[in-house]
Amino acid sequence: MALLNSLFINSAIVKEQSPISGSVDNKLISPQIHMAQIKYILPVLGTDLYNRFSDDIKNNTNITGNYETLLEDYIIPSLIQFTIAELLPVLRLRFVNNAITIMNSEQSTGATYDDIKPIISKYLDMGEFYRQRLIDYLSDNSTLFPEYSSNTGSDLNPTTENYYPGLNIEGTTDSKNLQLKSVISAMGIKGTGIC
Repeated sequence: MALLNSLFINSAIVKEQSPISGSVDNKLISPQIHMAQIKYILPVLGTDLYNRFSDDIKNNTNITGNYETLLEDYIIPSLIQFTIAELLPVLRLRFVNNAITIMNSEQSTGATYDDIKPIISKYLDMGEFYRQRLIDYLSDNSTLFPEYSSNTGSDLNPTTENYYPGLNIEGTTDSKNLQLKSVISAMGIKGTGIC
């Protein structure tokens, strides 16, 4: 697959640097590496710097100097964590002809999604930690990477935002909550868990 020719890491690195077993099929890991790159790394690098790495890897160009430091010390540690978070839900599922099946062996019980949610959350947190280091490094050293600020037109500009806290409004039956519910309902806001 052409897209997988420009992965910043490979399955062997994920297995080596994580608790992912060596027996896990590389065909399951590689698409999740690509997904993690697009979701979590591309927005931080921006289109031009991301494409620089992607092209260098695809063309087997030796990555050296500041680019090597950026890749090895900042991008890869974050990408490994995000790849694991993307991979965990897929490990227990198999997509076959006309169904999605849950993989279980005769001698063990497969983990439920509720079992793996805290583990996914842990790896997302670790990925965000490393991505914050990446953002800080790029912000402090942006002049070393001309592609970081050369995005134009429909290119994705790099973000310096890392943590995205969600809005959580817990539903209760007290009078303040009922007032809040009526205000939210009047505003036409849906999906809060209150209305």
